[in-house]
Amino acid sequence: MAGTVQYDILLDTSHSIWQAHFPGNPITPGVFIIQMAKELLEHHLDKSLLIQKVKNVKFLSVISPLETPAVSCVFVHIITDNATRTCQSQVQLQAGKRVLARLSFTCKYQ
Repeated sequence: MAGTVQYDILLDTSHSIWQAHFPGNPITPGVFIIQMAKELLEHHLDKSLLIQKVKNVKFLSVISPLETPAVSCVFVHIITDNATRTCQSQVQLQAGKRVLARLSFTCKYQ
C-alpha cells in the first residue's frame, strides 16, 4: 500500500486507563499504544486482526495525556499478503513532528 495513513487522536484524560497508570501522573501504557494501533489498522483495512508478532518497539518519550493530549498514529508502511492472510505494519506515534514511539507488528486476518 503506497503512502502513509494518519489518525489524529485526542487522549481522554478522564478515561480509567490513566487512573490506574498512574493516579495524579498519568502515563500511557505501552500495551495501550499497541492495541490502539491494531484497532486503527483494523478500521483502515476494514478487517478483524489478531496480532501475531510485535517487534522493534521503541518508546522515545513518555506520553502523558496531560502534557500531550493530541497525538497522531502514523502508519508508515502497511503490507498485506492475501495468500498468507497477514498484514505487516510500521507505526509511529507522534506529537507534531516529534516521534514519541515506534513499533512494527504482524497480524493475521480471516
